[in-house]
Amino acid sequence: MPARDRLSWFRWSPQDYLADSAVRAMTFEERGRYVEVLMTLYLKNTAVASEDEIRVWAGYTESDWPEHRATIARAFKVRRDATWVQRRVEIEIRAARNRVRKASENGRAGASARWGSMAVLQRPDG
Repeated sequence: MPARDRLSWFRWSPQDYLADSAVRAMTFEERGRYVEVLMTLYLKNTAVASEDEIRVWAGYTESDWPEHRATIARAFKVRRDATWVQRRVEIEIRAARNRVRKASENGRAGASARWGSMAVLQRPDG
């Protein structure tokens, strides 16, 4: 994934995080590991991962995972194809992409208004 397509930051709502019943059901250790998973999803610019990816990103061994799996899984939608989707991450990534797209469009429109058609240069890829 090109660096320009990766999110360098994301919105975080401590109130929403702490009000989430799935998070409240986690131990402090599980919460910390869950945050590691969230950070990894954002860095990979996706809300979808396999169960094994979630386990590895959370730092659980295969033998420790069964004890924590159900609690962590509550924070995800587990699809029929066995992929795990974190809906809030999905929403935030989509919103961030829309913000970036709108800012780019507004920048191009502003440059065009100020400098005319010569200011609107196309990137090599699009």
